[in-house]
Amino acid sequence: MRGSSRKTLIWSSALFVAGLLGLILLAWPGFLRTNTPSDGQPRFVTIATGASFQEVMDSMSVGRLTHPSSFSTCAHWTGYPSQIKPGKYRLEPGWSNLRILLQLFRGDQEPVRLTINNLRTLEELAGKLSRRIEPDSLTLLSSLRSPVLVDPGINLEADSALCLFIPNTYEVWWTITPDELIRRMGQENRKFWEGPRTEKANTLGMTPAQVYILASIVEKETLVQSEKPDIAGVYLNRLRTGMPLQADPTVVFALRAFQRERILFEDLSYDSPYNTYLYPGLPPGPICMPEISSIDAVLNSSEHEYLFFCAKPDNSGAHVFATTLREHARNAQRFRAWLNSRGIMR
Repeated sequence: MRGSSRKTLIWSSALFVAGLLGLILLAWPGFLRTNTPSDGQPRFVTIATGASFQEVMDSMSVGRLTHPSSFSTCAHWTGYPSQIKPGKYRLEPGWSNLRILLQLFRGDQEPVRLTINNLRTLEELAGKLSRRIEPDSLTLLSSLRSPVLVDPGINLEADSALCLFIPNTYEVWWTITPDELIRRMGQENRKFWEGPRTEKANTLGMTPAQVYILASIVEKETLVQSEKPDIAGVYLNRLRTGMPLQADPTVVFALRAFQRERILFEDLSYDSPYNTYLYPGLPPGPICMPEISSIDAVLNSSEHEYLFFCAKPDNSGAHVFATTLREHARNAQRFRAWLNSRGIMR
């Protein structure tokens, strides 16, 4: 905050408090009236940017204030309706009108916790974020897809925008703007990648975004944590030899068939840059938001000669690995027979 703005806020707050104290000294009881239930449960009130006083009162009603009429009277006496500050506010049980007004007048917001993980698309991300902060999902999605997202320090294209987000829980203000959120995630992204992780990516001849994209494929290939470095090693071997990745999860993403249990041969011809059976190299962007364990599995991949892997026909979620196509074909045939025996056709 600029120095002049801080001084103005301090001066305004001082005048506000002085005015309130003067009124209290005049023995007007409304300010001291308890205006939140004393049931031990805090109330949360959200005030939108540009909200009118009536909209503030509507939010207070949702917060179940016990005496909204007395709060309205006190608010008008202090001039609060002309100094409304947006945000999400925590009101403790038993607070008086005076204490509530102090909280709102100062703009003393309650931080919002954003848990970002287990997402497949930017649309899902925008939807999840919009349920926790003020901007709506369409506004967020537009910003995430905007060229403004391309950060010289991160160097992301629009298709790789999901790479900006490292799964974690972050504290932000409810009023955070899309641009502020992108800048914050950029800072968190740089913290995550600086040092050893970037050095390991360089050793692999990959950018952090490329590691993230490959990690997203590893993420969707296995639920067995111990297998992730082995599967990452297979894909890195394929990239080094110029072999197509031929990753089924990329076909699932291309089709947007996220509930499918089985990919058919006919699906492999679906034309999409995300179909790694048709297009060599990495897809243009991640197919999900990978766990940090999947990112680290790529950076610390196993060194082996495997070029193939196939799910074991035992519902364990584990895989069997192979170095030759012939060996892999036998493994794949056993797995297809197992799927057929269970009636899993799609």
